[in-house]
Amino acid sequence: MSLIVSHNPDQYSLCPEGLHKAQITSIEPLNEVETPFGIKDMISIVVQTEITDEEGKPYTLATRFNRSLHEKASLRITLERLNARKFTPEQLHKGIDLESFLGRSCNILVVHNPTEDRVYANIDVFMPFNEASGQVAKNAKNSSGELIRLEEHVNGV
Repeated sequence: MSLIVSHNPDQYSLCPEGLHKAQITSIEPLNEVETPFGIKDMISIVVQTEITDEEGKPYTLATRFNRSLHEKASLRITLERLNARKFTPEQLHKGIDLESFLGRSCNILVVHNPTEDRVYANIDVFMPFNEASGQVAKNAKNSSGELIRLEEHVNGV
């Protein structure tokens, strides 16, 4: 007897293009991932938007980064944008705690990228979200209220 599982990409609604308020809900180690440039140690940052789909659920988007803090690495550039300042040499030497970004409110720019099979909604850029006070918002509640700690992924929870 065979067990067949299928996937219909049309069953998921696409996050609209544009600038959206979101919250970082998960930081997932992907470990070694095969890429066109060889095997890379990667992580994924997952966000949920403030806007919701037809069912009232927030859109969930993720983007992958090489696990690198080189000055030109997209992970470092993104984290510095979220902090609204560059890291100091001391911070970089000590290491950046990715878990400190969990729960952080941000703005994301979503773009649609069509392929032969379907259209994907991708995060083009992360930007800090400023409250009316001008302070970067941290640990605000999102619409689902779920945050997944990095250690939960490492421990297989």
